[in-house]
Amino acid sequence: MEDQEEQFLQAVRTVLTEAGFAPAETSAEGVHVLQHARGAMVGWMPEEVHRLRVRRRGPRRTRTAPPPELSGLRHAFGLALAAAFRNAGFTVEDRGDEWLLVIDTRHQPEL
Repeated sequence: MEDQEEQFLQAVRTVLTEAGFAPAETSAEGVHVLQHARGAMVGWMPEEVHRLRVRRRGPRRTRTAPPPELSGLRHAFGLALAAAFRNAGFTVEDRGDEWLLVIDTRHQPEL
């Protein structure tokens, strides 16, 4: 069972790589692949947003700013990812929370 899950995650990473997206390391900016009960979650945090800082009352007092709205860019990214996975034969669900769920065929309902 564990071997099948690892093969599935590797297939997801392969689709990402072939589509031009390099999966990021844990806690780094970029495209992330997380194991999910029904498959894999794929999401993105751009470097420019991750490092955004704002000044707060004074020259040396800064804090991390909340991520700006990138809804158009995130939507386009989600469409590109969904198309890449569907073209590779996967079923995907838009989670509406900036993550795409790539469903493992073992967890799809039979028709």
